[in-house]
Amino acid sequence: MISRRAKSLAVLFVTTYGLLLGVSAFAGEDVVPAKETAALQKPEPGSPGDTLTREDARMALLVYKLLDKDGKIKGADIKRGEKLYMQNCRACHGGDGHRFNFSRYYEKPAFIGDRARDDMPTFWYQINFGDVERGMEAYIDEFPLQDLIDIAGFAQTLP
Repeated sequence: MISRRAKSLAVLFVTTYGLLLGVSAFAGEDVVPAKETAALQKPEPGSPGDTLTREDARMALLVYKLLDKDGKIKGADIKRGEKLYMQNCRACHGGDGHRFNFSRYYEKPAFIGDRARDDMPTFWYQINFGDVERGMEAYIDEFPLQDLIDIAGFAQTLP
């Protein structure tokens, strides 16, 4: 079940993203004339019209393509994700994901499985771009996208 905080963050992200692009979530279907729709199509990567940062593009992929209505990662091969997790993540996070507590000392403990289930936007950002405060490496350039999807899907199964 996706947490209220994760839903709020996702709505905030999508709304902000839409506002930056000049698109209103409350606009009617006839807002953009047909002749202008060609201008709204995705620009070629690296072209002058490509204004999304790498982070924005990867987070938009999560929100628009990878999360189902229940907050689960779509298209993940869980068995493959487990193998990748055990090879690459277990050293820091432990086999069961309980080696590192993400909570402050006065909060209920939260481990990698909790973060992946309850706050996927934060989990996805950290697995892609790292977390300097906690010494987590960025893996966007280290692993193909499908590997990160598989790891995220497996992480949601951890206790």
